Amino acid sequence: MVNTAQTSVVVDGHSFAVGIENETFELHLGCVSDEKKYVAYQGPLRQVEQLPDTIQDILRQRPELGYLWRKCKTVVKIASRCNEDVWRKVEQDVAAHGPSVHLYLQELCRAHISIVNKLVRGYRLSTYDHFVFEVAPWDVPIWHIQREGTMASSLLVPYKGWDDRIMFGGPSEIPGEIQFIDAPQLQHAVGYLPSKGELELLDAINFMERGNYSDAVRRITTAIEVIVEAEVYRLIKESNSKKAAETFIKSTRADFSRRVKKYEQLTRRTLPVGHANELRATRKLRHRIVHGGHRVDPGERGTAQRAVDTGRWIFNWFENDESRKQVREKKLALRSLGREMSIGLFRSEISADGVRVFPEPLGAQ
Repeated sequence: MVNTAQTSVVVDGHSFAVGIENETFELHLGCVSDEKKYVAYQGPLRQVEQLPDTIQDILRQRPELGYLWRKCKTVVKIASRCNEDVWRKVEQDVAAHGPSVHLYLQELCRAHISIVNKLVRGYRLSTYDHFVFEVAPWDVPIWHIQREGTMASSLLVPYKGWDDRIMFGGPSEIPGEIQFIDAPQLQHAVGYLPSKGELELLDAINFMERGNYSDAVRRITTAIEVIVEAEVYRLIKESNSKKAAETFIKSTRADFSRRVKKYEQLTRRTLPVGHANELRATRKLRHRIVHGGHRVDPGERGTAQRAVDTGRWIFNWFENDESRKQVREKKLALRSLGREMSIGLFRSEISADGVRVFPEPLGAQ
């Protein structure tokens, strides 16, 4: 809730001119798409005769298309820079420039999210507005890069631009719509009772896609701690008594490693060394987040993703249920369609000179 204005945001020594606009409209031709691929104009609301000649020509030649105005909420415009060779390719053919140009523009836009978030953070601290939050690519997936009369669009999260279920098929197959489950299977799944901690595991996976990396780390750690507690309780109850199980759980409330050792003793299974090391690292990171106020930023996305991926394997190990493991581990490639798969191909940084985007060296971690 702020008036249309010009301001500046300083990030890593560079001052970015930022425009805040409240009266921006989109003109959609034909239909409205999640990807906004039918947007022909963005700017102040205008009469048709005031629109650019190219748009007026389309409406005259294709009257059956129709059009629809949509008022945007607050629009933020950031003055920045772009590689001149890349922009020249955009100007030559906005629709047909190659994948390297698309990937460069994606990383260029993604680099500016930290600028938006610094602006948002200042607003939140000043107003305590209940509804405003720092954003990730999931929240602002569609960006527009504009220079003089040329504009290019960039979609950071492909899933957010899907208007229909996507088609998929092998080299010798007829493509069909991707389907993870059919109606009878879904009906059966509605009555399924999740394992202890399984919903937290699902939350962790989802938080990664929404860019909430701190909560992803917290949830995956909680998921593992919950499944360990539940399994140790069950094992002691079966081998001894309910009272013995309750006593042990109470006495180890703050001693997770003792619970793990008890689990290993009762099952005669030993947590693999790799799993143990990853679990230790994830719990240390969770401690920094919870007790030190550490915020996992986009630059640490790889660390958070590793914590969630290895945490899923560790959860599988403690749960020790092959059927549930298969549900989580099969079709990983198909389930990854629509993710931010371009991360790591280009890298960006902000310095006193502004934003710089460059290819990630081969073999870089």
